[in-house]
Amino acid sequence: MSIDRKKLIQQIEKISPPERALDWDNNGMQINVGGDAEIKRVLVTLDITEEIIREAREMNADFILAHHPLLFHKIQKIDCGNVVGRQIIELICAGISVYAAHTSFDVAYGGNNDYLCELLDLQKIRRVPPEGAASGEIMGKIGNLKREMCLAEVCDLLRERLHIDRRLPVVGDPAARILKVGLCTGGGGEQMEAFAASGCSLYITGDVRHHEALLAAEKGICLIDAGHFDTEWIFVQNFAERLKTAVGDVAEVYMSRRGKGPFAYL
Repeated sequence: MSIDRKKLIQQIEKISPPERALDWDNNGMQINVGGDAEIKRVLVTLDITEEIIREAREMNADFILAHHPLLFHKIQKIDCGNVVGRQIIELICAGISVYAAHTSFDVAYGGNNDYLCELLDLQKIRRVPPEGAASGEIMGKIGNLKREMCLAEVCDLLRERLHIDRRLPVVGDPAARILKVGLCTGGGGEQMEAFAASGCSLYITGDVRHHEALLAAEKGICLIDAGHFDTEWIFVQNFAERLKTAVGDVAEVYMSRRGKGPFAYL
């Protein structure tokens, strides 16, 4: 079983249209090796790490589809003495191509944010009005819970649906009543004001900074920092299932089993 490389990329880009990516992003092909050789095995992952490359090599994958770009910041040279350089060399030597579906999938129909809304059973899902955003570009969605819940109950729901086995940092009274929820997978702390301006009772995201949390408290909006990794690991299952449906049985699509966040909790 195998699929033409161009056809595979076409299917990926139907799911995650590259024109939807934000201007600052490095979305799309990161490493293209193998020329016109067909693709047999695709590994879907959130990040590219040494462990993920090892996983890809062990399963003889020839294509990695990642959410986070391997090449995000400009590099001056490829050097085995630094992490990214070593990973590039190892991937090329192993004949593994890399494609990143980053912000293109965050905003895509059925993408990360839509999928988290689905996992939380949100209703009346809508986009966020751009008012209040410094960049004029809002990532994320707004939706209503099926029923009014307190903040503590929403935390329990979030832990259950995202398989989080730790306590969650929050801003707000655990007994606060929540109905209208805003969310942005990954790191969306800087967008908090836009969600507050939209009348959300609660904003769920990751990578919230100290002053953003203080501002949420002053504005009276509850906040859950569920973590960058934990809110985006859902990319793997979501995209892999969509890609399997798109390519059928002409190529094998695998979900990474070894992805993990960088933090431990003591």
